Amino acid sequence: MTAQMEAAAASLLVVWNTLQAKLSTAVNPDDLLMTPEEVAAYTGMSVQALAMMRHRRQGPSFTRPTPRTMLYRKRDIDAWVNEGRVEIVSSDDERLKDPEHVVCTPDRGTHEARTRKHAAKR
Repeated sequence: MTAQMEAAAASLLVVWNTLQAKLSTAVNPDDLLMTPEEVAAYTGMSVQALAMMRHRRQGPSFTRPTPRTMLYRKRDIDAWVNEGRVEIVSSDDERLKDPEHVVCTPDRGTHEARTRKHAAKR
């Protein structure tokens, strides 16, 4: 491991430990405000990815108390992560018998069929 990677790992560990201490002492952990560095440690994303998502108006909700400060509420991070949750079920799962729980996507055909169709357009 290079010295730069070791420094980044040590920095991430410090941020993670600080976040764990804040969460354990918070009266209501869901209302805890987190920095982008703490969100990155909490979600496994990079700080740069969070910045790009803010720029594109995507990702979790955040607040901007000053022009250069972005803070995320833990509850919003958890909700955003769970929005993208995909549940894998087995074929004998009882929920599959209820049409309310089943989502069907249209068949787009095989890759070969799409490729032939695209080649025919040229």
